[in-house]
Amino acid sequence: MNETTPDEQAVLDELALALRSRDDIDPKHRVAAQAAFAWRTIDEELMELTYDSLLEPSTVRSAGVDEPRTVSFSSTIGSLELEIDGERIMGHVLPGGTVTVVMTNVVGQRVQSPSDEDGVFELMGSLPGPVRFTIEGQGTTQWLTF
Repeated sequence: MNETTPDEQAVLDELALALRSRDDIDPKHRVAAQAAFAWRTIDEELMELTYDSLLEPSTVRSAGVDEPRTVSFSSTIGSLELEIDGERIMGHVLPGGTVTVVMTNVVGQRVQSPSDEDGVFELMGSLPGPVRFTIEGQGTTQWLTF
């Protein structure tokens, strides 16, 4: 027969304790576990920066001229294209469709706008610091500083 050693019994006792009813779980540990579980699909939800006009070399024609900044993000879900011109951000969500685009900074200030049926939207105003764009119902983008 298999006899358990004292060390093995200690491990089995700890395992039995861990597998008790979920009612014994501290609520803050449950919240932490649920938050950790939500991160399992983060790579599918985040869009990757695929283009930033600030990273392109200046051309002679545009030297010294303030042009709108163009930024593009993409993922397996779709893409988000932005043109930033001062306090105005024009954008396009692909595939098209009516969504709400939300720009949020690190302290929680928000600017949002619905898109039209083609996925085109306009955000008016700027927020200090890094911002993220959330396409409600479709995922989020990475943080980007303007």
